[in-house]
Amino acid sequence: MSSLKKSVPILLAGLTALLLTAGATANSGPERVGNFMLIDHDGRAVDLHYHHYASAIVLMAHRNDSEVVAASVEELKALREEFPDLEVFLINGVAEEDRAAIRADAEAWDIPFPVLDDRTQLVSETLELAYAGEVLVLEPRRWSVLYRGPVADVPGQSENLVATVLTEYLAEKEISVASRGMPDSFLGEQINLPALAERDRHAEISYSETIAPMLAQKCADCHRPGGIGPWAMTGHSIVQGWSPMIRETVLTGRMPPWHADPEVGTFEHDMSFSKQEMRDLVHWIDAGAPRGDGPDPLEDVAPVSTEWAMGEPDLVVELPTFDVPATGVLDYQNFEVRNPLEEGVWISAVQIIPGDRQVVHHAIATFGPSTAIGQDADSSTILFQPQLMTFVPGNETYIYPEGNGVYIPADSSFYTQMHYTTYGRETTDTTRIGLYFADEEPEHVLQHYSIVDLNLEIPPGAPEHEEAAYYQFQRDAVVYSLFPHAHYRGRASSFTVRYPDGEEELVLSVPNYDFNWQRYFQFEEPIEVPAGTMLIHRTVYDNSPHNISNPDPEATVRFGEQTWEEMLYGGISFRYAEARPGDHEIDPDEYLASIAMGFMDRNMDGKVELSEMPEGARESLALPFMMLDTNDSGGLEFEQFKQLMSSDSMSRAFRSQL
Repeated sequence: MSSLKKSVPILLAGLTALLLTAGATANSGPERVGNFMLIDHDGRAVDLHYHHYASAIVLMAHRNDSEVVAASVEELKALREEFPDLEVFLINGVAEEDRAAIRADAEAWDIPFPVLDDRTQLVSETLELAYAGEVLVLEPRRWSVLYRGPVADVPGQSENLVATVLTEYLAEKEISVASRGMPDSFLGEQINLPALAERDRHAEISYSETIAPMLAQKCADCHRPGGIGPWAMTGHSIVQGWSPMIRETVLTGRMPPWHADPEVGTFEHDMSFSKQEMRDLVHWIDAGAPRGDGPDPLEDVAPVSTEWAMGEPDLVVELPTFDVPATGVLDYQNFEVRNPLEEGVWISAVQIIPGDRQVVHHAIATFGPSTAIGQDADSSTILFQPQLMTFVPGNETYIYPEGNGVYIPADSSFYTQMHYTTYGRETTDTTRIGLYFADEEPEHVLQHYSIVDLNLEIPPGAPEHEEAAYYQFQRDAVVYSLFPHAHYRGRASSFTVRYPDGEEELVLSVPNYDFNWQRYFQFEEPIEVPAGTMLIHRTVYDNSPHNISNPDPEATVRFGEQTWEEMLYGGISFRYAEARPGDHEIDPDEYLASIAMGFMDRNMDGKVELSEMPEGARESLALPFMMLDTNDSGGLEFEQFKQLMSSDSMSRAFRSQL
């Protein structure tokens, strides 16, 4: 029996290798195309199988400065006029051509289609796209290949073969030309894909020295006994058995769960594979995931010995137990736990552990003065307090940057806003917050602010609807980390710094946002920003029926707490450049004005005009606007707007929206 168990993963791996090459002959590529995700020349993520709704899909190999590609693109432009439901993607598998060069080429040749950056060459190798201008025509029902070859033997001068194939396919006729060898005129367009000629050597990639150490470093922290991964990487046989799934998740960008664009910024704790690591892993899997010689480092991966990733906390705050029903919609739960400490402490790190991970959508942990006995905490009480951290799936620990901390006074309370979601069975949750004390008082107070857009409105069916808001720094600051958050319609997210002189810098891009994996992205080198700098947060939403996670494509979606609603929410962790007394306290008026101005100033010119205020309130606000606009700028700049928002009526109205 034990030998049979050991044989199963090997048989699975062999079957996988067979399926990957089924029906393929030399230079013919696969008969069916598996899914992949690549980032295009404009930084947008393209997931092939997302486009299952298209009448057909054309993939064409691209290289820079190619007249053959340019001529073929003109043929494809004409095809889009004739077949409007056709999707066209170009794939650049030239290892030496970076995204900036690809973008410049697309502009120079007026290419209207996404050009996908495949510098790992893994997609080009899998599809065997060895010549610029070589085309695959796919039907999206089974993802089978209808045609392989050039768009035309001589683009612009001979029959458009792709047009012929599409006409026959859509008329449900037999395809007359399923493939065409690349003509002699394309021979100079060959793309160097060395791995195609070296496939026999991929079995020599060392599991012991290359693959297992990589998996131990990037994957085994979750995929180990007691970890949050659904299976544990305890040795070669289990990895080999799961290798088909590993290959698919790597090529689609789902694993490792790190969704920041590698072309934008560098971050601490980057879990992503390097290009060479991706090549080694996929080539090893395609070779059958052989064991080879040498020890197996994965056998030494220790099981989770404690739930606390940083060791036992100095203080554990246990929230009240909450009963979660099997079905239904739950209001946010706002918990208060009195601080048991008799003296103030500085916090240097936090971890939040849900009792049942499946029901906890998020937890926002803050602290502040205790409420009166018998008075319940509410969302506004929690959100207008200094923050410890926000828990979401994929973000459960936060080690504060060196030299920074958060001060918790005695005679205070810990507050937590809990968002629970049901999943078909009754359960209970008792979430715990672990606090780690600093050895000494830090030099700076870590600040947590947020960017939101309460006016968010996503039209029904919109596949790429963008919303934006900003936070403006009122003092010189040092930005440590950023946190993008949306719900199931979130498609992509980014943060751009706009300096006072108008210069802009994209500092974080998440082109393939995944609701299931959210995290703070902490810069390797913190960003110094002068007072007056705007941090602009943009999110693109997919409210179309093609988004399989979309709760309701026919709904007009607005800002809301529940997951079928949406959020534009960007968290910011920073410190002020120069420490001041009182930095550990939040000024409610400034906090309120910062959030409100960030989404009301729709044209982002640094002031809120009367026309940008809610329509129903403009008449009553006309006089206050005129009185506060002391410099006759036509709008209220931050300090003026802060005075407006600090009035009791405005403050109550805005807090009620939160």
